[in-house]
Formats: sequence, structure tokens, C-alpha cells
Amino acid sequence: MTTPDTLPALLDAAAARFPRDPALAAADRPPLSYAALAAATRRIAEGLARQGIGPGDRVALWLPNRPEFLTLLVALARLGATAILLNTRWRAEEAARVLDRARPSAIATQWGFVAADFPALLAALLPEARAPIRFVIGLDVSGVERVGGVPVLPWAVLDRAPEHAANEALPDGLALTYATSGTTAGPKLAAHTQASLARHAAAVALRAALAPGSVALHAVPLCGTFGLTLALAALAGGARGVTLPRFDAEAADAAIRAERVTHMVAPDAMVLALDQAARGRPYPRLAFTGIARFGPEAERAVAAAAALGLSPLGVYGSSEAQALFAFRAPDDADPTGGGGIPADPGAAWRILDPDDAGEGELALRGPSLFARYLGDEAASARAFTADGWFRTGDRARPLPAGGFAFLHRMTETLRVAGHAFAPEEVEAFLARQPGVSAAQVVAGPDGRPVAFVAGEAPDPAALAAACAASLAGYKQPARILVLDGFPLADGPNGPKIQRHRLREMAAAPDPA
Repeated sequence: MTTPDTLPALLDAAAARFPRDPALAAADRPPLSYAALAAATRRIAEGLARQGIGPGDRVALWLPNRPEFLTLLVALARLGATAILLNTRWRAEEAARVLDRARPSAIATQWGFVAADFPALLAALLPEARAPIRFVIGLDVSGVERVGGVPVLPWAVLDRAPEHAANEALPDGLALTYATSGTTAGPKLAAHTQASLARHAAAVALRAALAPGSVALHAVPLCGTFGLTLALAALAGGARGVTLPRFDAEAADAAIRAERVTHMVAPDAMVLALDQAARGRPYPRLAFTGIARFGPEAERAVAAAAALGLSPLGVYGSSEAQALFAFRAPDDADPTGGGGIPADPGAAWRILDPDDAGEGELALRGPSLFARYLGDEAASARAFTADGWFRTGDRARPLPAGGFAFLHRMTETLRVAGHAFAPEEVEAFLARQPGVSAAQVVAGPDGRPVAFVAGEAPDPAALAAACAASLAGYKQPARILVLDGFPLADGPNGPKIQRHRLREMAAAPDPA
């Protein structure tokens, strides 16, 4: 069978083979069949085409997990347009930064989402945004005609359009961007082609045995590669997907049991929450759970996953390479460790400048890699070696039985509840606040960020309130400490902040 090279081809192939099989379901709605889902993507494509969306256009998706997310993604792909995925935990400043850089023509969002008031956030950011947004696609909207001065187009209007006859999807056309954790003051936008997404989804489906009869739980946000890769792989394999708008341990526990879930992905924090919700009752054994070990309690999460019958396997991936780029085999000596063997047989890895133990920077090649960082050609060029290998910034070593073991990031990245971000994102925000001249952010003993600020008269309470209003919850500092100056050490290139000293201070008890 020919491997699909666009997202519409991936869905249409499944619809041709399994037209009546359930493709996607939300917890409160009956499932869409593969044929119905494919038809819905054509209707939405036609509705968007009548609004002037076509090849080369960009549309932002600020949506929780629901069938419409994937419907819209494939509809845009049919038009040759690009989806700009926004993290549902972002707030106005974070979203505005990406919108200004990506410059989408429209944005889709939901009314009435309990975890975030997206319309209110849009009302605040759209009047100041430099993006040429012409309309807002509104899900669950009722009677609202404009938000932030921009017209609102209800989803129901799009869904009443006839099916789009043409297919402008091209294998090398950009399908979407993932926002990376970044190493600078903001995330980079890793742009993937339709071919990179479709081929990787097919490879993951085959490797993870996603097929008709399989049920994938989509509880991890679809706006990131960890959640979306599983969703696309489920479509590629003809499996049934069940979406949860946001992760809630009790709801996820109920869905796993009621829907007879066989496949899922989960960061360690999610596994620990499930363990609490399960109350000692194991699940009917799952076939596959890709587990990401992010937090300080990773070992406890792995043990809990095994006790629950989740069949945990360690995985490896990134926004640039896609999630599930590699994962361990059940008979591996360390089946839950990070890394593994690439899912796609056309992918390859190597260790750059290995030391005596064989450890060094992990470099990747293969069809699942991103095309470039949108709007940042310099960063795109730096990401690759002269002979075309992607430099991951991760330290790894070869495994005796094949594949590689992920060890750690080579530069500092903070991870909270499975979300990765660069400390510079929070530092840059704090440095712009009144009374602050400089800021440093490090991980505290529980992994949450601790901020240190210096300046004329920083007000920790006001800074905490500003963070709460403008930053995602996982980026908000657990503590904000005021210093007269940062600890410094002289180096060959001048004074350097001693971040290890800051980490020691972050670990010390709060003097208050």
C-alpha cells in the first residue's frame, strides 16, 4: 500500500478502507465515521475557501481537544493552507507574540471553555495584534458577531457549505507549525510539511499497532506534537479516537474504562494523576502507552503505569522531529527509558563528537523532520550540520541492542507538568515589568520555576499578579525573590551569572 503524502490523502485512504468505522468521538457526542469525518473536512474547506482562505494562507488554531480540531486541520490542508497551533495554556501576551510572527489571516477558538476564556483573551490582544486577522472562527458561539473588532464566523456556517471539490494539498506544502520550548525569549515555530506529518503518522501507526478495533485516548493537548502525533497515527491506522477537551484524571479514568482504550500517550505527571483516580483498580491491559519522563517523580510514575496495566514504553521526540520519533521495545533492557529505535525505517540517528563512553549530541535525519523555523532562517540554518543532520541539543548514547538512549538536554530547559519552556521566556517578561532591570529563572526543588529579580524597586506581589495575568500557569514562578545583584564569576569572556548558586538559593527554605 502506498504511504499517504498529504493529510487529506491520509484521511481519504482510511475513509475508503473503513468508511463506516468510527473515527473520532468526544465524550458527550456520538462518534463520526471515517466517511463522515472526511466529508466534514471537505465542507469546512469549502466554507473557508468562500472566505478567501487558500494556498499559502495561515490560520491559527487556539482550541482544546475536540473533533473539530482535527477536522479543521485537514480542511486547511485540503486548501494548501497552514495551521498555526497555539498552546491552550497560553495567555494574551504569549499568543500575541506568535500571532505577530506567523501573521495568520484567521483564528479559530471556542466559546465557553472552562479552562480559559479565549474570546476575552482575543478581545484584549486582537486590537493590538500586528497579524492581518480578518475573521474569527467561533465554536459554540451564540449571537456574538465581533470580538476584538474582528467579525466572528460561527462553525455552523462553515459546516453548512457544500463539499469542496478541489484538493490543493501538496506533499511539500507547509501543513502546520508547532511552538517549540525555545532557547531564547520566545518559542520558535517548527514548520512541518504535509508529507512529514502523513508519512510519520503512517509509520507510528504500523509500529504501535494502531488498527481498526484500536481505541486511542486523546487527552494530551493536540496543539503539541505529543498529542497530535498519536491522533494522526490513529487516523492513519483506522483506529477510533476519543477526545477529552482537557486532561482531568477522573474523566480520563472513566473514558479509559468505558471506551476500552488501547493506546495513549502520557507525561509522568498525567500517569500519577491517573493512579490517584484509579484508586488501585488496574485497567484492562493497554497495548501501548508512550510515557514521557519529565518530572522529578518519573520513576514513581513508571512504576504506577506498570501497576495500572498501561504497558508503558519510553519514547523520544520533539517539535522538530515529531513525537514518537523513536520508542523502546517491550523486551528492551530498559523499556521505559527515553529514546529507542526510530518508528520510520527511513529515519536515522548518530552521535556527534562522541566521548569515550559513546555519549554526545544526538543528531537526526529522516522524513519526519521539520522543514524550517517559520520566519527565522538564521535559526533554521543553525539547527542543521553542514551535511544535513538536525542537531537536537540532546545528549544521548547508543543502546547495545540498537537505537539510542536519551540522557538529558544539553542546555537548560524547565519542564512543569509535561510542558517544556526556556527560562528566558519568563525572564524576558519579568524584565519588562516596572521596577525590574534584570531577571533570572531556575528550577526549584519541585521542578517549578523560581525567579530572581533585581532593579530599583521590584514588587514581588505585583510581579506575581502580572505573571498570573499574562503567562501560562506552568510558567508562573512558585517564588519571586528580590536580590541586590546576581552572583557572578569571572570567566574568559567576562563575568557570568552563577546559575548553580541561584539553584541553591531556590532550594533553600523561604525565609518568610
